[in-house]
Amino acid sequence: MANVVAFREPDLPPPLKAGAIEVLEGAWPSGRSLEQRMSRPLANRDYAPVCMLLVEGDLAADAQHAQVLAFLVIPTKRIVHAGREYIASGLSAVSTHPAHRARGYGSRLVRAAYETLTSSDADLAIFTCDEPLAPFYESCGFTLMPTTTVVGGTREQPFRSDSIVSEEGHRKVTLMAAISDTARARWSDFEDSDVYLELRAGDLW
Repeated sequence: MANVVAFREPDLPPPLKAGAIEVLEGAWPSGRSLEQRMSRPLANRDYAPVCMLLVEGDLAADAQHAQVLAFLVIPTKRIVHAGREYIASGLSAVSTHPAHRARGYGSRLVRAAYETLTSSDADLAIFTCDEPLAPFYESCGFTLMPTTTVVGGTREQPFRSDSIVSEEGHRKVTLMAAISDTARARWSDFEDSDVYLELRAGDLW
């Protein structure tokens, strides 16, 4: 039976980290060895990342042989938008093991992430995806923001989501969820706007 588990990135057990790397390599091959990837964080620790995994197997009895079916990261940081400070979280590195796709595992994990986010201390969730994937994330609870652009990178070197086009020709679109009362009340501030995350140069969550 598969279960969703969550760990702060530094606390991710090595067997699960190795399984997550296998999933990530299936989606975005890095050309690095498992040993090289195991020696590095799976996500930027500046953004307090939480790793969520859909795992098949008994972690308590035999974590070494548990199978990671799907993986994602929830990064979080404070942002300022329209003169107000918010705690913003997102979704990153959403992926399903190539051998286990088209079985609803990705949907199950993203729905679990949505529930985690909406019960967290964050004010809002905001992230991007390729346009054809937007209905999938909407079905998991998020709202498509067609006139909102996420701006990563830095103020000096902004990395705009609307400047990204995939190899297949798909542009990025923005998904959001209002979590706190403040974010719900100020929802219109995020429409027709650029939302600056103020990350590292080249980062978009």
